[in-house]
Amino acid sequence: MNYTLKYGLACLVLVLALASCRKEPNYPDEPEISFKRIEQVSHDDEGLQIDSIFLVINFKDGDGNLGLSTDRQSSDYFPPFNVGSTYENNFKVKLLQRVEDPNNPGQFIFREYQFPVEGFDLSGRFPRISTDDREEPLEGEIRFGMEFTEEFFRPGEVIKFEVFIYDRETPVPNKSNVIVSDPVTLFTE
Repeated sequence: MNYTLKYGLACLVLVLALASCRKEPNYPDEPEISFKRIEQVSHDDEGLQIDSIFLVINFKDGDGNLGLSTDRQSSDYFPPFNVGSTYENNFKVKLLQRVEDPNNPGQFIFREYQFPVEGFDLSGRFPRISTDDREEPLEGEIRFGMEFTEEFFRPGEVIKFEVFIYDRETPVPNKSNVIVSDPVTLFTE
């Protein structure tokens, strides 16, 4: 008994000492992102090919105010995050399509894709990362999904994405750096 108490107490003191040495990371309050990977899942829906594309990015944020609620009754829909504002969506996506370079036949470049529907945008909201409003450094990954169909894209079409995110800072949210994903070929399975 005395042996267990003696060494048990020593182990507890050691664990507490090691835990107190851990320093919180020191990230800036503006979010920082990096490209991690693209996940692609192809499936057929009554003869229509569909590609579900998941864009996975890493993030770091010094004050932990990332993500917006999707509940329209939430304060996350008050200005500046209200419907129709620049900051309504916190995950901003620009679709880039591979096209032949008009100045160099046989060479390819990526250009912003022009959607056939005026005002259509792939951007959206990702949910709050932290469940409370405590300021703390956060890091992790965000997985953002989109669907593409043969109605608008040909099999073999090569695309990539330009992305940035906003945090919940008010009155003006902080913008992250802009990243570009690796290219992905649609409807290859």
